[in-house]
Amino acid sequence: MADSRSGHPQQSGPYFSVDLHLHTNRGSSDSNLAPKDLVERARAIGIGAVCITEHDNMWDAREMAAMASDSGVIFLRGMEVTTDMGHVGAFGLERYVGGIYKLAELRRVIDLEGGILIANHPFRYKLDPRFSFINPDSEPIDATYPDRAAKLRIFELVDAIEVLNGACGEDENVFALKVARHLGLAEVAGSDSHSSGSVGCVTTLLEGPIKDERDLIDAIRAKRCRAGRGLLKSALAPFEPSAAAS
Repeated sequence: MADSRSGHPQQSGPYFSVDLHLHTNRGSSDSNLAPKDLVERARAIGIGAVCITEHDNMWDAREMAAMASDSGVIFLRGMEVTTDMGHVGAFGLERYVGGIYKLAELRRVIDLEGGILIANHPFRYKLDPRFSFINPDSEPIDATYPDRAAKLRIFELVDAIEVLNGACGEDENVFALKVARHLGLAEVAGSDSHSSGSVGCVTTLLEGPIKDERDLIDAIRAKRCRAGRGLLKSALAPFEPSAAAS
């Protein structure tokens, strides 16, 4: 079907798909994804919208608008903030603000702007004892107790959890989904792409089309969203633990 507000072709089905999390070489030094390649990829896969979420910086609004206008694709601005409690996706900011590396301060700032915060890949490397040296607590999280993990401070300060990340293992994603459902937080997905081929590998599924960041913020805040995958196979479907395990 086509989104009548944008004219952009969208995969058939009941969902409007958004890649909520990716990085380009325009603003993230660890990315190989050139903006022009992102535009071509977005057109090719028929995704509804793409959010560019650079590390600790944001695209200029005029540059983003120009790229969207030239391509016919909906591009939205966000930022992945490196905080004292992990990587957090922020929507609603205009620029990086001093002090927001502390998540409590980021929460204060985002509330003033009417935005939202997302706990990105909250359990990456945290379930495997082999990676304990990466974790602040130096111990893996016990995957049999999502209710215990749900007590982590980060989840008190965000509006949603990225329960499906294209660069995480299935066990990490499934555990994040269980924690989100224990807490009743909104469930979202993002490819975390740093190269063209993985754009859209997983997506956030919205109940209806959006046209800008405010629409996106409102949809996630109202929990009119799910995590899903299958866009690249023209078979979008919500992410569920049983499906992930099969």
